[in-house]
Amino acid sequence: MNKSTTMIVAVAVVAVVIVAAAAVMLTGNNNSGSSDADIASQLQIRGNANDDYTIDSKDMDILNDVIDGKKTLKDYPLADVNNDGKVDDTDKKLLQDLIDRKSGTTVYVLCLDRTGNPTTVSCTYPLRNVVPYGTNMQLPTLFANGGQYVAGYFVSSYTNAESSISASAKNLEGSQRQITDAAWKNFTALDASINGGVGALLVDYSGIAQITDARQADLNAAQIPTIVYPSANTEDEITTVLTLGFLFGGDCEKMGMKYAQESWNVLDAIDKKVGDLADKDRSSYICCTMHIYICQNDSTFNTSASTAGGIPYYKVNKDFAKTYAGANSTKMSSTEALANYTDVDSIINNRSMDWGLSADEYKELVLDTWAHDNKGIPTYEYFKGYEDRLVFVNNLLPGAVKVAYMAHALYDEEFSMDWADDVLQDFIDMGTNPLKGQTLDTILAYLDQDMYEAIIA
Repeated sequence: MNKSTTMIVAVAVVAVVIVAAAAVMLTGNNNSGSSDADIASQLQIRGNANDDYTIDSKDMDILNDVIDGKKTLKDYPLADVNNDGKVDDTDKKLLQDLIDRKSGTTVYVLCLDRTGNPTTVSCTYPLRNVVPYGTNMQLPTLFANGGQYVAGYFVSSYTNAESSISASAKNLEGSQRQITDAAWKNFTALDASINGGVGALLVDYSGIAQITDARQADLNAAQIPTIVYPSANTEDEITTVLTLGFLFGGDCEKMGMKYAQESWNVLDAIDKKVGDLADKDRSSYICCTMHIYICQNDSTFNTSASTAGGIPYYKVNKDFAKTYAGANSTKMSSTEALANYTDVDSIINNRSMDWGLSADEYKELVLDTWAHDNKGIPTYEYFKGYEDRLVFVNNLLPGAVKVAYMAHALYDEEFSMDWADDVLQDFIDMGTNPLKGQTLDTILAYLDQDMYEAIIA
């Protein structure tokens, strides 16, 4: 696992903006000096001069060294706290306000713009009255315990997973895949109704196409910052939770740091066991979603299984790579769609499943997941001959938890089911609000053929 600096940068942009894996680049600073090497998902805030997971006196030491000429801005670009291209006493004053966590301070946030390029967006600390769009952004907001600061949402699809959204938050009546004109009108009306307006619009990059030129003009006119991350990607999700936690402040900052710590512990544990495997020795996988949709090569869904140590099947089979080129997903045309790919090691089906289940609801969800009716054909029929390699992983879970279960699917001798369950339990015990009150028996985190057959028996 590369644990040097991680500034989120360009995401592939195709003719239609769809789910795409984020890339990362180095900021040129490998001298963080952090004593906490387990946290490698760096805080995306200018002023975080040593590019670690927080803003503190160590950052001021670097800023002073840049001003004195002992260090260079090229090597420590985040020492430019106000993003004006130089480091001076203005940056020093702003950094001290950040170190003091002073209310009303302008914070300069590193994120993506609408074209997937890196940008800096300013907002006010502590961040309040946010509106998230997309489940992949909404849940990181809640994992940072920021639900109390949500002023509105375009859709809430999961009763228990999203229950920590503020009761006073306004339903803007959008959908998972579209912000309608009516929903956008509700958003602008919400902004007008709040003293100080909406603090920020939080968007997962997979939904950025909904922020049209006209809507961006509305945001600019209302001075609403747009913070964009490709947070469907596990490593970027960690960054998203950490950064939002800092922006919300107080206990949310502590939660963001705890979340990042635990997440990177999991990813490091996986990396230590399988990180050095040659490609020929890696377990291959095909990722699916929505029961019978095969994820294309550049789909973000492929990235989590890769983080779990697997190798995507398109790197193994040239025919598959050609057939499933792109960054979206392709519906299986028939139950024979996988017939030519019999040497794949695992099929990982990503399914978003709410939790807080009773015993009967748990069984019902197992049956519906494995034998879902796809216009008269159960899901398992599409995977005939692959049933022993097919697993479902709950896509709503924290990214590191998903990766843990995927590691079990890919390398069950190295990563037991008990280990993956322990990872989930650690996140339950952490105190993140979406998992509050849950147990391993109330969450369908992972499903394979043996579990399905045990239920039907």
